[in-house]
Amino acid sequence: MTEQFRPINVYLRYVEGIRLGVYAVRDFKRGDFLFSATGRVVPEQSEFSLQIDWDRHLDVYPPARYLNHSCDPNTGVKTNGLGFPDFYAFRDIAKDEEIRYDYAMTEYRHYERSRPELDFDLTCHCGSTNCRGRFGYYSELSTELKEAYRGFVSYYLIRGDETGAGVATMPVAVME
Repeated sequence: MTEQFRPINVYLRYVEGIRLGVYAVRDFKRGDFLFSATGRVVPEQSEFSLQIDWDRHLDVYPPARYLNHSCDPNTGVKTNGLGFPDFYAFRDIAKDEEIRYDYAMTEYRHYERSRPELDFDLTCHCGSTNCRGRFGYYSELSTELKEAYRGFVSYYLIRGDETGAGVATMPVAVME
């Protein structure tokens, strides 16, 4: 296993009465690599999936499974050569600070469930002064917020629209 796929920069911690979360092992500067998300590619959005393309989601394994949302994130996303999310410091992060990202950095919109019992609550409890009151989606973000997140959102969100119009191919290194 390569170092990039070992979550050596973060650890999981349960905060009594709140939830399990992902925390920083050390201080990080904006742009520092934190960890890569791994998991199983699935066709539908779920409570714990990350959207990786218009019709694909990644049912993530820990630690990404326990990333919590914030409307004022300290972490952002960059798509790696496999098409999976890598998490990077969006701003400076202190040792033992919870790693949180805005779900709108990977999710385009809320998709209807084939079975309503699989739906989940979209109410946001991040506590940020910028809290939008519910989990947001990229399609709902203001132009200003999209600009602020530039370079820290999933590649498929910026390469073209949901219909595929104007979609460019993702640059990937070719091994010979």
